[in-house]
Amino acid sequence: MSKKNYYSILGPHIVKFIVFKHGLGYKYKDTWALSFLDDLAQEMDLSEVTITKELADQYGIKRPNESDKTLSNRVQIISQFSKYLCNMGLPSFVPKLPRVKSTFTPYIFTREQIRTIFMVCDELEPALGHQNSFLVTMPLLIRLLYGTGLRVSEALNLTFNDVDLINECLTLRNCKNGKDRIVLMAGSLAGVMEEYIAYRNRYASSRKEDRIFVRRDGVALNLFAAYKWFRKILYIAGISHGGRGHGPRLQDVRHCFACHSLASMAESEMDMYNALLLLSTYLGHQSLEATEGYVRMTAELYPDLIKKASALSADVFPMIYTNTDADETNRSRP
Repeated sequence: MSKKNYYSILGPHIVKFIVFKHGLGYKYKDTWALSFLDDLAQEMDLSEVTITKELADQYGIKRPNESDKTLSNRVQIISQFSKYLCNMGLPSFVPKLPRVKSTFTPYIFTREQIRTIFMVCDELEPALGHQNSFLVTMPLLIRLLYGTGLRVSEALNLTFNDVDLINECLTLRNCKNGKDRIVLMAGSLAGVMEEYIAYRNRYASSRKEDRIFVRRDGVALNLFAAYKWFRKILYIAGISHGGRGHGPRLQDVRHCFACHSLASMAESEMDMYNALLLLSTYLGHQSLEATEGYVRMTAELYPDLIKKASALSADVFPMIYTNTDADETNRSRP
């Protein structure tokens, strides 16, 4: 929960901080974390505009049932605000972010599994009496995620204004980093998109919704429905699922695109550092660090890539040593 008004001595500067973030293009809102900071400053009767160590320590206490990731995200906000105050000439204590050990490992489908998923999507038909089904959106959605590496949210938010079939590209607006970007499509994928849109436009109700992925009655596809159908498709394809929260997830199709793309570029003997730069830009990552994890995962799937990757500086991504008896679960989240 957030609030629009801040009542502590930090209040006016919190508002200016949010405006500052908006000016940089970030999707910054009046977050609960900033409201909590404002309340805490009031309780501690802060008398000057500063973040003291005592205030930061109190703010950084882990709350009941709070995950390490949530705590880290919360502390990151006060850390950024402290740096903002320092830049405004108001010395403040900048807390260090708590370390978060990620245990997440994306599921990378094999090329054969992807082909099976496509086949299942194409063969499924809505049951009689349930023609208003999101199933009709799944063949294109999964192909789009695999063929472009879009985030699921980016795909679901696509509108007709974002699709350029002539130039075979998509415009992604207000992405995760607050910026727009253009993504190219293969000719075959653009063809599937064109067929889907022609089918979709046969129904007057669907034409009332500007978003691409809708049912016949015009209701837009949401993440819950997409995940539900994806689970069914995996079951029919014979791909085991560990349950909700364990995967494979629909977002893993994006990770699969990244690893398969790196593998294809390596097979074509493209310089791996250039391949990494290209992939990072295409995926909309802010830095190479966000893309490095794909190199490690790809090298595990395709061991020959280790030799190609070792030609790069260890500063870019460390050499991977394999041991059949060692625990190979230490993978970082991209």
